Amino acid sequence: GIERQISSSLSVSLSGIYVHTIGLPVAIDTNLLPGAPLASATLANGQTVSYRDWGAPACGVNPLSCFRNPLILQNNVYSSRSSALYEGGILQVTKRFGNHWSLLANYTYSKAFDTSTDFNSDFSPVDQTNLSAERGLSDFDQRHKVVVAAVLDTGAIGNGSALAHRIFSGFQLSPIFRYNSAHPFNLLAGTDVNGDRHSTNDRPIGAARNTGIGPNFFSFDLRLSRQFKLTEKAGLQLIAEGFNLFNRINFASVNNVTGPNLGLTTGFTTFNVHADPAASPSSPLGFTSAFPRRQFQLGLRLSF
Repeated sequence: GIERQISSSLSVSLSGIYVHTIGLPVAIDTNLLPGAPLASATLANGQTVSYRDWGAPACGVNPLSCFRNPLILQNNVYSSRSSALYEGGILQVTKRFGNHWSLLANYTYSKAFDTSTDFNSDFSPVDQTNLSAERGLSDFDQRHKVVVAAVLDTGAIGNGSALAHRIFSGFQLSPIFRYNSAHPFNLLAGTDVNGDRHSTNDRPIGAARNTGIGPNFFSFDLRLSRQFKLTEKAGLQLIAEGFNLFNRINFASVNNVTGPNLGLTTGFTTFNVHADPAASPSSPLGFTSAFPRRQFQLGLRLSF
């Protein structure tokens, strides 16, 4: 990173972050063999995709070519074979306007990839014999993040008037604006598409991992406080806080079970689909939860 002091009241910093992590845990079903035949399907947009099919008739004829032990359902082994990559750039500007007003603006541009979401077998790879095919955007990938915060402190406003000093001094106002762009989410088929005896991790035919586009986030919060001096060592602070003052609905999670034939339906163009605010929570791509709406909080702090 590099930081430049433009003037006595203005500074700008630019920094970059690169993190490559290896040895992350992932569940692999070692009972599956890469000898299962390939199946193919043509999507509605004309694209032909292929996938390994452990439910193919050839596996039924010769199960030992597809499973190490056809008599067991799964053999999930937890190993450190997954990896992740994060790249980000951060631009921050800090400006002080006089002695009682300061402003901070921060912008982050980033991208995150990985090959595993969690070590739980429900999040295991669709093709257990090809972990590299799971490489996609991380659940926490977030292309843009903006934070703008300010602090306005009245200090000793009104020194020329004792009444004005008693009324207006000691206040501090702190607004903060936050915007986060969308997180991706994983599309799920809700059934065992490839016959590997795993029904919780399969995606619609042809879909790559984490191609769904989730909701963004916007919030404006405000904090107002006033400090009273009781004695030489004791003080009282009154605090009023408001969160999401514009009362925006910030959706949190999506019903990502779309069925196995999403790419085969008429009108399909891409798996990069957005959640639908008009859909019910039980419908595919409907929102299932949201962050809190407008909230207020009052506080009292005594220091001595």
